[in-house]
Amino acid sequence: MTKRAFLGFCAAGALAFAGSTVIIASEGPRVVPARADPGLLAALKKANSDFEIAMTKSDTATIAEPYTADAVFVSPDGTATKGRSAIEQLYRDRFAKSGPALETKIVSEELMLDGDLAYERGRGSITRLVEGKRVTDWARFLTVWQRQPDGTWRIFRNVVLPAR
Repeated sequence: MTKRAFLGFCAAGALAFAGSTVIIASEGPRVVPARADPGLLAALKKANSDFEIAMTKSDTATIAEPYTADAVFVSPDGTATKGRSAIEQLYRDRFAKSGPALETKIVSEELMLDGDLAYERGRGSITRLVEGKRVTDWARFLTVWQRQPDGTWRIFRNVVLPAR
């Protein structure tokens, strides 16, 4: 979910998922604690839905919007990108190389809570055009959401892992 993203560039320069983790627009996490903040669930759903659309439009501002100013995004190769503006630039560079995704899907599998932090675990796919053929790649993600002083939720950390 929600996050954002998520699949990393392969050697051929494939577009990565990042940032947030995303939930399929019509779904939320499959496993949700009973005490989950409705504001958190709404933030996850909005960020993930917005991300799915933004990936098809190369809309880097929308992709980066739910991150905290000091967020960290970790790509599947272990590269850490620090800060919302740097995460937005990461996507800008990726879109410049490979263009928008044809389709993006996120499956949010579990949400865990610990005070002002929420951990979203799941998997996502990105479909792109490679040499005239549709190619879909999957990755796993762990997105850490942080409750802000005003009560809203933002992405604080986002880690994308290769598919198993």
